[in-house]
Amino acid sequence: MFISSLLLGSLMIGSGDNVVINEFSYDSTSTDVREFVELYNPTAAAIDISGWELFARGTTTSNKIFAIPASTSIAAGGFYVLGSALVPNVDQVVGVSNIWQNSQECITLKDAKDGNIVDTLVYEGNRGFPAAFIGLQEGECIWGNGFSDDASHTSWSRVRDGHDTDNNGLDFMRRPATPGKTNNLPTSSYVDLFDRRTVESALPDMGASFVVPHVIDPTKVSTSNPNAITASPQGKNAAVSWDPTGSGNFAMVLRDAGSNVTVEAYVYFDANLEASNAREVWSLGVQGTCGSFYNFPDPSGAFGDHSNGLTGVALTFEVTDSHAVLYLVDHNDGGRIAGTKHKPKTDRVVLGKINLKPTDTGWHRLRLEVQGNTASAYFGGTYGSTTTGQKLGGKLLMPSAGDVYIGYRETVTDNTKTRPFTFDHLSVFPGASGDVSSFGTVKSTTKGTPRVGTNSAPVLGNASFQVTGGGLVPGPNPSLFFLGVPAATPLNLAMFGGQTGSFLYIALTPLVMLVAVSDANGDAALPLPLPNDKALKGFALSVQILDTDSALTTALKFGNSDGLTFKIGG
Repeated sequence: MFISSLLLGSLMIGSGDNVVINEFSYDSTSTDVREFVELYNPTAAAIDISGWELFARGTTTSNKIFAIPASTSIAAGGFYVLGSALVPNVDQVVGVSNIWQNSQECITLKDAKDGNIVDTLVYEGNRGFPAAFIGLQEGECIWGNGFSDDASHTSWSRVRDGHDTDNNGLDFMRRPATPGKTNNLPTSSYVDLFDRRTVESALPDMGASFVVPHVIDPTKVSTSNPNAITASPQGKNAAVSWDPTGSGNFAMVLRDAGSNVTVEAYVYFDANLEASNAREVWSLGVQGTCGSFYNFPDPSGAFGDHSNGLTGVALTFEVTDSHAVLYLVDHNDGGRIAGTKHKPKTDRVVLGKINLKPTDTGWHRLRLEVQGNTASAYFGGTYGSTTTGQKLGGKLLMPSAGDVYIGYRETVTDNTKTRPFTFDHLSVFPGASGDVSSFGTVKSTTKGTPRVGTNSAPVLGNASFQVTGGGLVPGPNPSLFFLGVPAATPLNLAMFGGQTGSFLYIALTPLVMLVAVSDANGDAALPLPLPNDKALKGFALSVQILDTDSALTTALKFGNSDGLTFKIGG
């Protein structure tokens, strides 16, 4: 059982039989000198694109046609980049600045033989849909606004090279720009407690439209932390995603989470109502993306906003002068019908909501998972559990591959009083999720209250899975981790000289006992890497900690945690 994990298998990469528009950037800081369109050949053979034409049809500027020179081909799995001379890996310089229209445009690739459309898309559909664009998008157009800040250059990128479902709204993600290079992200899981990172450092495994999430000490005010709050249940450092200069910000985890995914974290909720006409909104989403500015998603529908562009499924927390509500929303391919000139085929669907009160202000566990066409979300409860906390859920209209993303935006008069998306112990796992549940009671030591938990979800291939202990006698001090199955009748340790009310909840047979040493903060961890062995799916294991405490006056000098059972998902 305790063998090294295999990495999660690579997700199937979308493929096609012809060249696609794979990535593009059309609006950037100041003079727009880094605009480009990247073509990609997803086939197993080179494709001759001599004489092909890339059309740019706008609404406020003249149409442009970029002809591809003779003797030009794209190798199998290769790229071809049209853009300004300042674009990395550019193959064909087609202008200096403002090459493509900033606000809305249609980009169409046609072949040389018959002028047939090879690939086509429309971006910024929220601004309206001229008659000339009809039929020139695949599925839904890309809805949100895309802007590339020079400090964090981003683009619209296919979720994987060549991934083409014939729905622009589902196929493109907002990501760090990679002209002439792959869009593909690592398929491995992501777990970060942030405690080993320096406060105010940027998170290396995340990207952003403006400001990458930064590490904070939540109990202290800093550049990235506008006001002091309590530490999370995990303790120590946390992270914040926002742009301290104001307005909106969008961030993404640089992992390919696929279509089935679980994301979990401790998140701080400020449920105190805002001043008159003020609003704060954040989203934690999967299977999708967002426009660069995270324009307000308006899940309540009270404000008439329609330009947000979220896709996939998201938990969105909205605080106004009248309500504080957590919503679970299916944004599917991004269109928003109400109040728009372009009528998308589908609208977002609110799958459920939880009304919060000012007394709910504080840290809460959030878990969002998608399996097939079903989304489930949990507010509160035990980290890793699918049986505790308030649950929301529902069926998705069009589940798809996509990213794990975060958005935050506010309209307030004093940024020092905001509470942007603040999170700790962030875990992202592709594939099905396991379950964690607690049982039994705790008996304290003279130094604290022992508790047992896990550092992440128990899923096949999770090489970093650990059983964790907290509230232990500060180290170096040994703690006994008992692993097995729950006892039919708990063993009363008082019968053997232990404290009154102290019990061992794990059966004596079969039983594995391992020792871990707590650190100066009373924390300990027992690594249990989970192999990528499908035979283990559904396997359940229980664990409990007996914490030694020499200061106890009893003969058997232990305090005990409650019991915890985790079931392996796959």
